[in-house]
Amino acid sequence: MGKRPRENETGDRGARKAPKGFHADAEPAAVHIGSAVQLRQLLRFTQDNPEQLRRGQLAFKTFLNDIANVKSESDDIRAKAILREYLDGEPTDMQQTWSFASQTDNERLVTAVTSNFALLLKTLSPLLEFRERASAVARSLLQPEQLKLFSRGLTAESHKEAIISPCLRILTEILPLDGGSCAALVFKHQGYLFNTRFLDRNLRLSRASGDEDRRNSSVRSNTIRYLLAHLRFQDVDTRIKIADMRSTFRNWLENLKNDPPELIHSTLKIIETNILREDAVPRKFKSAIISDRVLASIVDHIRSDLHDEANNSSDTDVALKFLRSVCTNPDLGVLLPCSWYPSATGKRDDELIERSIFEAVDPTGIRNPILSKFIQHLRPHVILSERELLLAVFRAAPELVADFFRKSAERLSLQQKLTNTWIGYSSMVYSIIDLPIPHLLGATEEFRDEPPPNENAIENILPTPLTRPILTKCLNQNSDMITFFALRIMVVALQKLNHLVEIYGIATSKGHETYEDCRLQILAEISQKLPTLKDIALTFKNTHESKHATKEAAAHLLSLHQSLFRSSVVEEPYSFDAAAPLASAITLLQSKDGQLDPDDRELLELQLTHLLDIAEISRRMEWWQRPGNLEHSAFMTIVQLCVNKQSSSMLLPKLRSTLALAAFEHGEIFQQRTDLSTMDVLLASLEGDDLWTPIPETWRFINDCVNRCIKRPIKYLDDLDEIKESLSITRPVLSLFVMVLLEQVPFTSRMDDAERRNILTWVSKFFTGLLAIKEDKKILKRVKETLETEGFKLPKSKIRDIMPRIAQNNGKNHVDSSVDRQETNKTKNAFEFALDEAPQESVKHPELIRHSKQDVEDLIFAGTLQNLLLTPCSAYPEIRKQGFAALESIVPRIKESNIDGKEQYWVLIIEVLETARSSVDKNIPMSFIAGSFAVSALKVLSDPSHFMFPMINRYLMKDPYWNVNKLPEFFLDKALLDVPDEEDKYWPQLEWILEMFLGGIRRAEDVHVLESRSCFERILNIVNSPEVTSSVARLVFQLIHRVVLVDGSTGLIMNAGLSEWLAICGHGYRWRGESLAELSRLVEERADSARLKEWNGFGEELSE
Repeated sequence: MGKRPRENETGDRGARKAPKGFHADAEPAAVHIGSAVQLRQLLRFTQDNPEQLRRGQLAFKTFLNDIANVKSESDDIRAKAILREYLDGEPTDMQQTWSFASQTDNERLVTAVTSNFALLLKTLSPLLEFRERASAVARSLLQPEQLKLFSRGLTAESHKEAIISPCLRILTEILPLDGGSCAALVFKHQGYLFNTRFLDRNLRLSRASGDEDRRNSSVRSNTIRYLLAHLRFQDVDTRIKIADMRSTFRNWLENLKNDPPELIHSTLKIIETNILREDAVPRKFKSAIISDRVLASIVDHIRSDLHDEANNSSDTDVALKFLRSVCTNPDLGVLLPCSWYPSATGKRDDELIERSIFEAVDPTGIRNPILSKFIQHLRPHVILSERELLLAVFRAAPELVADFFRKSAERLSLQQKLTNTWIGYSSMVYSIIDLPIPHLLGATEEFRDEPPPNENAIENILPTPLTRPILTKCLNQNSDMITFFALRIMVVALQKLNHLVEIYGIATSKGHETYEDCRLQILAEISQKLPTLKDIALTFKNTHESKHATKEAAAHLLSLHQSLFRSSVVEEPYSFDAAAPLASAITLLQSKDGQLDPDDRELLELQLTHLLDIAEISRRMEWWQRPGNLEHSAFMTIVQLCVNKQSSSMLLPKLRSTLALAAFEHGEIFQQRTDLSTMDVLLASLEGDDLWTPIPETWRFINDCVNRCIKRPIKYLDDLDEIKESLSITRPVLSLFVMVLLEQVPFTSRMDDAERRNILTWVSKFFTGLLAIKEDKKILKRVKETLETEGFKLPKSKIRDIMPRIAQNNGKNHVDSSVDRQETNKTKNAFEFALDEAPQESVKHPELIRHSKQDVEDLIFAGTLQNLLLTPCSAYPEIRKQGFAALESIVPRIKESNIDGKEQYWVLIIEVLETARSSVDKNIPMSFIAGSFAVSALKVLSDPSHFMFPMINRYLMKDPYWNVNKLPEFFLDKALLDVPDEEDKYWPQLEWILEMFLGGIRRAEDVHVLESRSCFERILNIVNSPEVTSSVARLVFQLIHRVVLVDGSTGLIMNAGLSEWLAICGHGYRWRGESLAELSRLVEERADSARLKEWNGFGEELSE
């Protein structure tokens, strides 16, 4: 315990001692320098008077500042002359003063001397006449003794900023002197002047407040300027060595966000120009410099600028431009070219292919780990510039899309709350989905043997945050914006899926069968992530007609859903009927004609276009019946819209395409053999003018005539035959619709005179148009005479009045629909069908490995079981044996499972095994007809509501194995002779059977199965039906083409009269086209001419 202070006489303790005061020495007064002698005297070194040395340094500083801020030319000349004379004397006093101050730890003097050296070099640098003198000063400072002083100053204690910074400024001024001639000399003394020990430490010495200016920079800022000078003025080899200083760049760039904006600007510009864009710098050094933390630091700087209105937006633009360049340009060292394929994908065996495509993607397989980590730091849902950057990264590195959603799934919430965050997330997801698919899926010149992993493809189309529950809830929200966003996201996703399906189809056609398996699996998985068709249709129904944007989006989604998941749409219990919505849209368009806002009208027409697409796909659509509250049939209502002059140029092509499709399905009604079809004449004849306009009675008359022709075509064909016989005409060019008019025009006698006159005027215009397009003149004249005999004289109608209107429709009479996406668009008046090669068996059979890794549900619905059912048909004995064993191993798994319909699956596989057993024992492949039936039956059994489900079950219950030679006969008998189990399923049943036959023709042995029991003759006769649909006829022609490809044309010519049948089809008008001509050529080319001559009775001539 310390002693108490002694009390004085008054009893008070003495006052405490005053603390010692530390008063800074007063700054010496500045001295005006008038001559070089005076300057030399002031700077002369002496150890006895340090104060005199400080006064001399202050005077020199003032002198140098006066040169920089000279006000008159005479003063400038005089000051430069004094400085020139002083430097010519090669003074060393300042070096000695620096050494003395350092030895005596006179920090204030050290600061004064080093600051003056930096100021001197800064003053001399821009003066051309002082170039040599500046270099001399610089070289004098790089002598061994001064190098030690530099080293001591640069490694001074962290708080001695006044000592460290001047040394850095001196070196920074030395580097650019004389075009960088001294730069190599500075780096030569790297141990003193450029070692990572003091650079790393000094880069961490920033000011806590962050406030600084150029005249009072922090040690970190001065160190950065020193580094930038090296990058600017060193040669390439030296820059490569500098780039290898990883710790220095880490301390520099990862903390860039707190630096002054102008310094950040310079840093980004110089690093990009002198390192990243320098081809001589190896990529590994570039990658080491730019890490994800560096990129994140730049983003943080941009964000701070966005919140600080005082900052210049140009600095933000520079930073954004740097980020975009680094993240999207592979030459800058960060980005590695990639696609949807994982980095390890190459030539692998079947097991590796299997694991890559069908199992979860390994996150470590990412080729761009730097960008993968960096994009997680972005806030694209909040900041638009960061969203644009993210999208640019995804375009350059498509592999990162799936990686981004995998890593951000937890924080990326799309729960149904209408907040700014939800809107930001939704618009971001929409933008990401809308990105294009990589060319060839990332391959260089041609498709790879296997597609990218399904997970990557699915994440790019419908990412993880978009699940069926979330999307369904979005559709059922009261908020219109949430519903609209959800619909638009799903629309753009299905548009992208449609493009991907087309790409996979192209790859499959080039012999890569794995793509087809993946296509089916992707469709299956995405259909499970989307809301059900019923939910989408309910959203469309519940959306008020005044909300045109939402209504159009819902219709577009329905259209895409039905075109992509066509089989599931047709087969699922709920099927969307487009008739009523189509009627409502048309009614709204007609009732508010001229009252709608242009934007609303455009949306309504788009909605109508989507509904027409749905109607074209739907087998339930009845074009000739009156849906909803329409006055006429759907067909005639669309004709009215086409004639209506208010219909836009966007809607008209679709309306004409739909009419052409409907007429094409019933080719006898409106002939299409002429350059301009009867449909063109019908549309042109109904356009009003100043003299005539169709009245409601005329529309009803035409509608009634069309319906009669559809319902009773045979009756009118008989009427046409009678006229042909009376006129001795064999093949007239005439529409069956004319026969209906001949019958129905007399009934107009019951109408008023005005109504009858209006109808007869239209009939006259119609007949005039038919003559103009060169329909049979004799028959038309006979019809006209017959009508006049009965008292119905047709008014005259000039050809020049009708021809311009017909010409306006030239080229519009073609079917351009989504009925069959595998077909090319049909050209005008031509029936075309795809002439595809038969699928070739792949040498790889991943299903032989895959089946053991999948559960029963995935086995059935992912396409694996379908492929296994085809293995007994393989041309390779080993594949047949392995496939047979795999099917046997699946039987008990299915029997023990809880999957719905397992009994049917079990029966199907058992019967395939029993049918294939004899083929396997004989070491011959099973017919592909049986394999194709097994695959088709599996798809039907997967959906009990399928219209073929009863017929398939009847066949499976018939025998424990299949007599393959009788299989085609069974299904043809059931389809052609029996009444369908469901109404209006006659042609769909035939279409299913023909598709099954088409998939089963791959070898000559398969043709023999169809040749037995006159199956081919019955198939060819289907096309002769006047009611045959174009899709069924198209399958018949494709089946013939497939038979020809496997050298079966000779048998068809001899046994089924194929040549004559093709000739009849060619002379007709409904099936003519380039495809039919090409098919006829192939039949003749591939037939065995010698055998045919012998069969025709020319055998003796041939032998001679």
